[in-house]
Amino acid sequence: MSRVLVTGAAGFVGSHLTASLRSEGHEVYPIVRAARAPGDVTMSELLAGQGPHEADIVVHAAAVRHRYGASADTYRSSNIELIGDLLRRAKAMGCRRFVLVSSVGVYGFPTALPITERHRFAPRTLYSATKVHAEKAARLLAAELDLELVIVRPTIVYGPGDRHGMLDKLADVIAARRYLIVGPGTNVLHHTHVDDVVRGLTLAAFRREAAGEDFILAGPETTTLAELSRLVAAELRVRLPRMHLPLPVARLAASAIDLAAYRGWAFVSHEPPVNHDKLDVMTVSIAFDPAKARALLGYEPRVRYEEGVRRTLAARGTSPS
Repeated sequence: MSRVLVTGAAGFVGSHLTASLRSEGHEVYPIVRAARAPGDVTMSELLAGQGPHEADIVVHAAAVRHRYGASADTYRSSNIELIGDLLRRAKAMGCRRFVLVSSVGVYGFPTALPITERHRFAPRTLYSATKVHAEKAARLLAAELDLELVIVRPTIVYGPGDRHGMLDKLADVIAARRYLIVGPGTNVLHHTHVDDVVRGLTLAAFRREAAGEDFILAGPETTTLAELSRLVAAELRVRLPRMHLPLPVARLAASAIDLAAYRGWAFVSHEPPVNHDKLDVMTVSIAFDPAKARALLGYEPRVRYEEGVRRTLAARGTSPS
């Protein structure tokens, strides 16, 4: 069994990964942003030399997620500047491998689908741009330190326990009967259940073939916006409106909100129901090919949308199942 240090261990993916690794018998050192219980080790304490002094593998799952209103400095300090200090600390602890959890957002929204690891980077958001910089910085320093670096890029992750994700927000507006499908709803979406992401990260941490590679982790199937909305509504026993919101109308509203946010108007101080970033995620077709992870890692995603949506909503306590 191995000694695995997991950053972001109190977060959505990190908490699932920590529990899974422990169930397999590994010695896990969870690193959290803020101490909540006796014995918790924070990132600042770790970088100051406190906490565990030896580990075999680091899985860096801590990051500032893509969230409304986050500043460039916040993304930069959490998603880029931390990488160098953490890699050096990993080396000092005797680690042989560093797994960096990145994002498929680095690819933007290319028209040639499905997306593979060979697609060029074209980030569309500040969050995704910092992920690109973090990957490049990690590659350079890992080579200098002679650390095995593995970069993993999951698609949008969903599952039990994520109270801030895309599926959770979709369920909120559908349950409140404040939801209209934007556009025809035929655009393709591709998410990954957290159980599949945990399996992929575990393979990336332990498989010899992963050393020096990058991998996309994607679910076993795609869906459409309309079908995903139908699945969520069926679990919530809510009837979806037949009327859709025309995409040009939604984009006009998004432009007005983005302009107001840029000018600092008070009514958009909190996350708005729509802006251009949200519209892109909900209306642009996107699909990924995890063939490389299948070939080198033996990664086989298992959780299909129907099961994943049911389990996610049941964990919220809003599904009758």
